[in-house]
Amino acid sequence: MAILSVEGLHKRFGANHVLRGVDLSITEGERIAILGASGSGKSTLLRCLNFLELPSEGRIAFKGTPVDPRYRERDLAGLRRRIGMVFQQFNLFPHMTALENVMEGPRSVLGRPPAECEREAREQLARVGLAEKAEAYPSALSGGQQQRVAIARALAMHPEVMLFDEPTSSLDPELVGEVLRTIKALAADGRTMLLVTHEVGFAYHFATRVLFLHDGRIHEDGPPDAVLKNPRQDRTRAFLARFKEFEF
Repeated sequence: MAILSVEGLHKRFGANHVLRGVDLSITEGERIAILGASGSGKSTLLRCLNFLELPSEGRIAFKGTPVDPRYRERDLAGLRRRIGMVFQQFNLFPHMTALENVMEGPRSVLGRPPAECEREAREQLARVGLAEKAEAYPSALSGGQQQRVAIARALAMHPEVMLFDEPTSSLDPELVGEVLRTIKALAADGRTMLLVTHEVGFAYHFATRVLFLHDGRIHEDGPPDAVLKNPRQDRTRAFLARFKEFEF
């Protein structure tokens, strides 16, 4: 059974028809890189998978159970806990330390005891290489460190699927590598992960499957060698031609 499945997904924002009939089945343990030009619908697709946006048409199912768009917010919040998301912007609470930011979800959402939340938060900070920054506030951290705290915060909720929406797009170039290394280390755990990225070389090494979106549709779908080295579609080839320094 697919852990997530999408059938005939459309998403409109007024007259803007962003997703135009997406069909997608995601099995447990897949690592999917999603590529495409700006405006192709990549981030909207992730937000629909996390139920931050509800479909205009179509069906999304989690572990075979359809998600009813009439669900109450409380029900959707429960689903979002099982599908973690890391955003372009770090969205850390500036008045909380790194430790407190990571503790907040398990404490306030899951209702776990403070000592348990602290132990979990320290473990996750260590996992992303920031054990020594537990007491630091976001203003004292680099952008790459803040994004790694955001990843630790998502991990502390023990999601079954992890979504990354261009997690390096807000970083200076010299900080991109530390975040990508963290994501690559998480991939070694066998997690189900979807990554929207413009880092094509990283996508090749990270992904078990690559999707190329164009005009709100999945234009190409296959293993990295097929999509990134031997794309079938002209539009995919034109997009990849912009990247001149692949390291495959």
